[in-house]
Amino acid sequence: MKTSPWLDGLFRYAGILGLSAVLGAGCNIHDNTINIPNAQINATTDVSADVMPAATVPIAVTVQNVYLIAPEATPPPEHEKDAGHIVVYLDDVDSPALLTTAMTNFSVTIPAETKPGPHKLVCQFHKHDGTPTTTKVEVAINVAVSVGADGGVDVITSVDANVTTTGSGGSGGGPAGAAGAAGATVPGTGGAGGTGG
Repeated sequence: MKTSPWLDGLFRYAGILGLSAVLGAGCNIHDNTINIPNAQINATTDVSADVMPAATVPIAVTVQNVYLIAPEATPPPEHEKDAGHIVVYLDDVDSPALLTTAMTNFSVTIPAETKPGPHKLVCQFHKHDGTPTTTKVEVAINVAVSVGADGGVDVITSVDANVTTTGSGGSGGGPAGAAGAAGATVPGTGGAGGTGG
């Protein structure tokens, strides 16, 4: 069958566009967060008094439908898709991580250079391979300035126990902390590990 050179060029161009669309749909280099269905994370703190920068803020988290495991550990086969750890950031997930942990009770050190004013600690669930997910929670804090005993300016951090939770939504799973694996906290301290699901 004989076709015109114009028609051959059109088909070649359409084929290149089609291949580009297929390859482009499989690679999204701009949005590298994933969604774990029904994953939830909640955070609370029992700090009611102000703390100084470089001091620690204790955080307790509960999780549902994810499996907490230390980054250096190997997840069991049945939890390959929902295994991961928590990464804590100051203000937003684009700032340097303050803490990486698989613990449900841990302390976060407020950086000494934190400017006065409202801030938040963002606790985001990352997959075991380090890929961030859409599941996160924020704990509001306020860094305030006061006059110290020596007449200098001291920066004081107070914590608001109100939190904002984001994630994939939904409900279900077991009680948080049930049947979980103990994990390590890098750096810092922590308590018993555990997950729900």
